[in-house]
Amino acid sequence: MRLKAQIMDEAALNRALMRISHEICERNKGVENVALVGILRRGKPIAARIQANIEKIEGQSVPCGSIDISYYRDD
Repeated sequence: MRLKAQIMDEAALNRALMRISHEICERNKGVENVALVGILRRGKPIAARIQANIEKIEGQSVPCGSIDISYYRDD
């Protein structure tokens, strides 16, 4: 299978997710009132990775859930 395009490699994706995790912590002045929700399929694994990053940064686990929006799609 031929690769059409590669937007980010693994290292770039890890850096981007770590930066997002830091920004969440900074903008909320901690993670006491933070919960993550990923849209099912691709959003849930990303939310889980951000959750793991936040746990590394802050030493606290934040709640992480998912939502299925397939019932609300009209396509």
